[in-house]
Amino acid sequence: MSQTEPMPQTSALRATFLVTALVVAACSGKNDAAPRADTQPGSPPAASRFSQIAFHPYPVVDRTQGGLVVGTFAVPAGWNATSNVQWVYPNMSWPVQWTAKIAAPDGSAWVEAFPPELFYWLEPPDRSTPVGSKSLGMIHKPGIGVVEAMRNWVLARYRGRAQNLHLVGIRPIPNLPAALGKPAIPGDSLAARVRYVENGHQVDEEFFALLTSQQRIPYDGPQGRSYEDHRVLGYVHSMGARDGQLDGLHPLLGFIVASFRPDPIWEQRRQQVQNELNAQYNRNLAAGYASIAAAGRLSRAISANNDAMIGMIESQRQAGNRSLEHTSDAFSQYIRGTERVKDPYYGTSEQDYTYKYHWTDGSGSYRHSNDAGFNPNIGSTGATWQMMEPVK
Repeated sequence: MSQTEPMPQTSALRATFLVTALVVAACSGKNDAAPRADTQPGSPPAASRFSQIAFHPYPVVDRTQGGLVVGTFAVPAGWNATSNVQWVYPNMSWPVQWTAKIAAPDGSAWVEAFPPELFYWLEPPDRSTPVGSKSLGMIHKPGIGVVEAMRNWVLARYRGRAQNLHLVGIRPIPNLPAALGKPAIPGDSLAARVRYVENGHQVDEEFFALLTSQQRIPYDGPQGRSYEDHRVLGYVHSMGARDGQLDGLHPLLGFIVASFRPDPIWEQRRQQVQNELNAQYNRNLAAGYASIAAAGRLSRAISANNDAMIGMIESQRQAGNRSLEHTSDAFSQYIRGTERVKDPYYGTSEQDYTYKYHWTDGSGSYRHSNDAGFNPNIGSTGATWQMMEPVK
């Protein structure tokens, strides 16, 4: 954005509405084709083709927002899963991103989810922000297309340093969200296959992404009508495998990707934080600060008052949304096959509901049992284990 003229409030607010709508549309669709994250008795079974594979739920946890769960993947038993959720509050137009990777025990196959990006450009042009750089969390790239987005903001960014990297092929595909069982989103979907060498193994990896249709946001101000254009690069993920195994593993890896289930409580919190960022930013603009200065003041204010802001949002959520929280929480736990327990480490945590008794050492490790006589303190040489009671 211009260093001398403030970002129009109308544009900022509409930009936020667009981002919110896309995130909700991308995450909230019914997906009958995807598996539940549990295969325990009394739960709907996974798809028949994977009836011999046990799955367990893996939650993507947002530590910044008090340990709320962004969503849950179905992960094959024995596979490893990692994730990271990062908030950068000064990026008020695109403040949160998360990643996840689910890999076979020996690392020979994997699924990886990458963060979405928001591209923008202005008409008249933004001459103060270099093309390719970020402003308020958005990437300034006029007229971006899906092939360029895939090449420069996916392949080059995440695999550009791979040994002997070779682009095998790149092709348009039908609507990616619809292929994953989600509601279709207008835009251009693309798949790209690369091959490279890693630790002496040949690796084949396919990347997928959707670049949404161009959204033009008009603004009528003192200097006449201007526009802010947006395209979002979303549903970015890859499926990879070593030594020629990728094609045979396509069904399983695709099953894992499509299994993701969002948590409505986290989406509610994300929107509350977004609203607060917008309000603070617009207050700075109303005070007469240019957009860059307003973003700087926002950054300093949030850095100084982060705990207070999060506490305020949490109290608002508890006071004003108890009914929604109760409904969403029940849905969330049903999807994940968990129950909420009192946890001395996190305050509360969610544990596998197929076990009746849950123990913690207070340092983030847990043990579970259906045996009322089980006590992990017996024979323990170090940790002290405490039983956790269900949250009523």
